[in-house]
Amino acid sequence: MEDYLFAYEYWGNGAFSQHENMGIEQYLIERIGNQKPGGNKAALRFYTFNKDSIVLGYAQATDVIRKLDSDFGLARRVTGGSHVQTGPNIIAYSFVVPRDGTFRHFEDMRKYYASHVAGALEDIGLSSIEVDNKASIINVGGRPIAGHAIYWGIKSAMLHGLIALTPYDVNKINSMVYLRSRMIGNETFTEYDALRNSPAVSTELNGSNPENGRLRQLVGDAILRRVTEGDYTKMKVGDDVLRESLVLLRKRLGREKWVSEREPPLTTREVEEIPGEELAGNLRTGLGYCLYFAVEDKDFKKIAQPI
Repeated sequence: MEDYLFAYEYWGNGAFSQHENMGIEQYLIERIGNQKPGGNKAALRFYTFNKDSIVLGYAQATDVIRKLDSDFGLARRVTGGSHVQTGPNIIAYSFVVPRDGTFRHFEDMRKYYASHVAGALEDIGLSSIEVDNKASIINVGGRPIAGHAIYWGIKSAMLHGLIALTPYDVNKINSMVYLRSRMIGNETFTEYDALRNSPAVSTELNGSNPENGRLRQLVGDAILRRVTEGDYTKMKVGDDVLRESLVLLRKRLGREKWVSEREPPLTTREVEEIPGEELAGNLRTGLGYCLYFAVEDKDFKKIAQPI
């Protein structure tokens, strides 16, 4: 594959509600998938959430939820894995591409975009960065700073993920969801400690601590340069896009039964595969936090130990 693959539409770096963000992603999945034959447009978007929210994995049960109130949002995404906290302290990224054969398998897509995200973090001054494609994370000094997942649709595909800009408020997360523990050998290691140890862009930039908006722009611009080489068409998530996204939300992604029960599930008319998941069937219970979902015990033991 050549390094420059698509004609990109850049859809900005904004803040929206948890449901709006899911709806905009579905809008882009359909937009890119429905382009004329031979078109090679792809979409790139950065975003955050205007309040702290929990986003459940596609096939995850709601047993993880500790409590919900007006301070927290809840959504379910179309990619696999488990729950993750989102909010002003993170930047999320979405790459939506046509299923035109450029990526023959979703692992090709995962590796390509993960390498660009990792390279962008190096560009802004972070070091000791490693991509773990098996666990779908990017590590700084052996600890996750970013994680992502894939939707392998019939006509288009999406990789989306998030990067911690500033440290997680672990007590707040613990008030929203149940954080799990692992028994490794004769010792117990907790997701609480793992999250508390997690790196963030602000803590890795030589101790500097700019506010979230500036960090989000810094990281987004670096990824944009890496992926597009400065050649893109600037688009806007305006009222027209939000209206179309709202229609999609009413069909599925914003409905109460979708969030609580994953109903109606995706079908083979829409998606070829959601890696690691079945499209229908029972929801999965007892899942750990998304950043550590596929991390092996030997690695999680290091992540959760005091630093």
